[in-house]
Amino acid sequence: MAIITISRQLGSLGTEIATKLKEELSFRDLGKESLESRLVQKYGLPEEKVERYDEKKPAFWDLFSSDKDKYLHFLKTAIYEFAREGNCLLIGRGGQVLFQDIPGVLRVRIVAPLELRIERLKERNQYDERLAEQVIRHSDHDRAGFHRFFFHVNWEDYHLYDLMINTQELTTTTAVQLIKDALQAYGVADKQQTTASKLKDACLAQEVATAISYDEHIPIHFLEVASVSGVVTLRGSAMTTEDISRSEAVAGRLPGVKEVVNEIYCIPHTYGMT
Repeated sequence: MAIITISRQLGSLGTEIATKLKEELSFRDLGKESLESRLVQKYGLPEEKVERYDEKKPAFWDLFSSDKDKYLHFLKTAIYEFAREGNCLLIGRGGQVLFQDIPGVLRVRIVAPLELRIERLKERNQYDERLAEQVIRHSDHDRAGFHRFFFHVNWEDYHLYDLMINTQELTTTTAVQLIKDALQAYGVADKQQTTASKLKDACLAQEVATAISYDEHIPIHFLEVASVSGVVTLRGSAMTTEDISRSEAVAGRLPGVKEVVNEIYCIPHTYGMT
């Protein structure tokens, strides 16, 4: 099982590199169209909501919308479930953050100088200088905003990546070979068992959160679910002990859950207090 996440700047050849890498490794990829299909068809998210948030900086009022939480939850669910099938490329959508604690994942960042990216866009799309620069700066702004809004990270932070490639002097072929060499150097193949176990837990945690929040609609505030070898820990707050007990019962019924550690605390709603 090998998993590669690719973060790329517009005009950096990142998409071309991902396409060639996919072909040479015979990997599956989760790009924009296939991800949107999963979110809309399998998880029932409205298509306009998916398009609204996909690698874009949300508007200020989205801070107060529950739509963003639902989008992020099912984005994570779709990505973890796809990755669990193994041998895949995950392009954009915060993959470098979602997999930062999972071994056996190579996180790649592909960049190039702004001037070169502008020239590439001019040549590829027949843009003039001004339009090419506007499109690139808008793309950078959106992707940076997406990462800040949903993951609270700076997408340019080199700590998020295992391999950074500047294509100023490198061809697509050379970049692909660098990534393939890095897969070997990182010993990804030797970590398959651990990777599979971690992804199983990540998927289980998402299933539990889905059951509590979106199937049973139990009002747990700031719900967090973690799973380690099937032992599921629930964290958050509720206004009634009944909701806390219901959450534990729902989690305990799911296949794969061996034990539930309930750390949800109760904050009763009170009236007339100042």
